[in-house]
Amino acid sequence: MAGGLQSVIGMRKEMRLAAALILTAGLAKAAGEEKFAGTWEATSKGTVFLVLKVKTAEKISGTLNAGKVEIDDNGELKDVGPVEDHEAPIFFAQVEGDKLHFEFQDEDGGVMSFELKLTGEGAGELRNVDKEHPSLKGFSVKRVKAG
Repeated sequence: MAGGLQSVIGMRKEMRLAAALILTAGLAKAAGEEKFAGTWEATSKGTVFLVLKVKTAEKISGTLNAGKVEIDDNGELKDVGPVEDHEAPIFFAQVEGDKLHFEFQDEDGGVMSFELKLTGEGAGELRNVDKEHPSLKGFSVKRVKAG
């Protein structure tokens, strides 16, 4: 009887330890995602041309809204227009260290992949990840509102 009781007590300790480890992993994941939460803006020559809103809850979600963005043959930002009124959701968002990877579907139905890399407190670089155009450079974004 004593051996059976010790076995039950041992199982309870293991279950509590497993539950604590799962909770700790969940909190660490949430803390990693939280650093991306908020409203991010890209500005050029005083014009806000992109707004990215990131929410972290059970999963990462958000929206992207961009104006006209022209890029030259070297992947550099050439010209921009102000944000337009067509906010669309981001999807397949996932955090990998200091990078947030996500996809976005434009008005024409094309899917684009993006990477937001943190570069400092409330600062980052947003880059369109395009295998056919690997020379595309990122542009600076700033968090203007915490999530």
